[in-house]
Amino acid sequence: MARDRSQPNDRGAEVRTTTSRSLGTLYVVGTPIGHPDDITLRALATLRRATVIASEDPRVTQALLAHHGITAATVTSYGPLNRHEKVLLLLHRLTQGQDVVLVSDNGTPVIYDPGSLFVAAAHQAGIPVKAIPGPSAMTASAAISGFSGDAIIFDGHLPSSSHCLAQYLSRFRKERRTLVFYVGPRALAGLLKTLVQILPTRQIAIAMNLTTHEETLSRGTPGELLDQIGPVPKDSTVTVVIEGYGVRSQRKMSGRAPRTTRPHGGG
Repeated sequence: MARDRSQPNDRGAEVRTTTSRSLGTLYVVGTPIGHPDDITLRALATLRRATVIASEDPRVTQALLAHHGITAATVTSYGPLNRHEKVLLLLHRLTQGQDVVLVSDNGTPVIYDPGSLFVAAAHQAGIPVKAIPGPSAMTASAAISGFSGDAIIFDGHLPSSSHCLAQYLSRFRKERRTLVFYVGPRALAGLLKTLVQILPTRQIAIAMNLTTHEETLSRGTPGELLDQIGPVPKDSTVTVVIEGYGVRSQRKMSGRAPRTTRPHGGG
């Protein structure tokens, strides 16, 4: 993709006017979804020079920083308790000219993550907000699913009751866009059972623990996957990708048995 010349590079951004220099910048930084080395050089540089790192869970962030030898920044939490008060404190730091980095436990902040409150508050306060892009389980799972990524519907908050889940999924019987869901390990079997009733012939990909030694990718119909996938460890990260309506008939997919693939070497 051609560089957007209307956006200054980092070196040019360091030369600011007197007015903008009085404010810090909020950097929204993507972090690894599994393997700690899946982080960009620009993200590491930003973390190293940050005054404050606002983290959903400081313990997770401190482990990542330790892995990369980063010790200078102060790591603080922005949730889940007293989130409004913490956002106000972080905004005060920004108005005092300190740069603040926002990270989630893994992946891209704000995507199934409470960081949106902080980002919105920064915009309202006139604070510059910059993205340092990085990994996302949503896009990574869609990329390896084998399904179209031209149009995607994402939901990280599926209904917990079977009745509400069935009602929710019924909306997608004729949906041609690819569906991507984050699913709790204990909820996966229930989701597959509901999909057997609602979308029984739809092709599905289930990605677990991406970029780790335990990474797996399973593909098939809901019934096939329900028979194939056993108990899921409670600390697993699970992303379910569902092919859009009508795509299978258009491509005349072969009736192969479901497959589960594991990486060679891990990570």
